[in-house]
Amino acid sequence: MLHPKASNWVDRGEPAEAHLARVLAHFLDRDPVRDAGWLHTEAVTVLAMVAADSSEIQVARYIGHLEVELGRPLSPGPTRRGIAIALWHMGKAALVRDRALRLLEERGPAATTPVRLSEWLRGRLLRDEPRGPEG
Repeated sequence: MLHPKASNWVDRGEPAEAHLARVLAHFLDRDPVRDAGWLHTEAVTVLAMVAADSSEIQVARYIGHLEVELGRPLSPGPTRRGIAIALWHMGKAALVRDRALRLLEERGPAATTPVRLSEWLRGRLLRDEPRGPEG
C-alpha cells in the first residue's frame, strides 16, 4: 500500500529514475533541466544494472566511465563508491517495493473478516491431517 503523503519517495510510490537522475546531476555537476534527457538515460541504465544484480563496485566503475565521458577528472575511488552505494540502494529499494506491490496484487485482496485467535488455532491444531516428524 502506497502512502501519497509519506515523507519519502519510496513510500509515495515515485519512480526511482527521477531520484537517481538528481543524485547523478549533483555528483557529475550537470544541469538537471538542460541535461534532463541524458540524466534520465543514465538513471535508467543504473537502475537496469541494479535489476541485473550488478554490485555497487560495478556501478562505481560505470560512474567513473561517465566522468571520463564528460571529460571530468576521475573522482577518488572511495567517493565514487559512496555515490554508487547510494544509487544502488535507491534502485534496490524501488525494485523491491515494485516487486512486493506486484506480488500483493497477484495475491488479491487480503481477508477483511477478522478471525478469532481461538478459531484460527482450532483450525490448525485440531485438523485430521497427519503431522510430520516436527509435530
